[in-house]
Amino acid sequence: MENVKKYRISGFEVLEYEQVGSTNTLAEAMPFKEMKDKQVILTYHQTQGRGQATNTWESTPGKNISMTVILLPEHLPAAKQFAVSMVIALGCLDFISHYVEGGTVKWPNDVYVGDRKISGILIENRIAGTYLQSSLCGIGVNINQEEFLSDAPNPVSLWQLTGRQLPLVQALEELLACIGRRYEQIGQYERLEVDFRKSMYRADGIYRWVDEQGIFLAAIAGLDEYGQLLLKDTEGKERVYAFKEVRYI
Repeated sequence: MENVKKYRISGFEVLEYEQVGSTNTLAEAMPFKEMKDKQVILTYHQTQGRGQATNTWESTPGKNISMTVILLPEHLPAAKQFAVSMVIALGCLDFISHYVEGGTVKWPNDVYVGDRKISGILIENRIAGTYLQSSLCGIGVNINQEEFLSDAPNPVSLWQLTGRQLPLVQALEELLACIGRRYEQIGQYERLEVDFRKSMYRADGIYRWVDEQGIFLAAIAGLDEYGQLLLKDTEGKERVYAFKEVRYI
């Protein structure tokens, strides 16, 4: 790959590419022996950004942060792999909260301000035996984008919320510092979970949800030990969902 800049910032090794299709795709192609803990594949021009499932991630070139953070957490049991999602989501939320109020984490890991998405996160964990081998954490954060043209229902940027431009190098440095501080807590699952639960989108109140059985009303009751979502419906029944088994309405 041409035009690669390599440098360290906030304790991370960054490989900055002028343009790539998808930073996650690039990370997936990297042999494990070449991966390093706290390594970042970064671009300010991503042409095929990936969201969950078949979704795409819209990002105007030179306006936002698009990156994949590679983590190699030693001795983290596979059963506690949701700790990685909490580290990344809370790190992004910590960064956003430096500039605006009202930020939350929409389970399992996207960051919202009000009812609008400011950061999308896509995590691929690889397991070796009973432990986590590596995590490829794709992160898109809307920094300076002034308008969104895709059919995504609810995007928002820091520029739209604050009315001012933020230098991308400054944003990157601050964002990685926030993620790094949260990564230091990777072995403190319960501490991360407390902060995550306090920060959850629609943490209080009864809302409409839909699963394979249809629409229902429920409140968030918390998370189970594997990071699955616990809901309590209006009939008093507790429901447990893995990712993609239920969605907000």
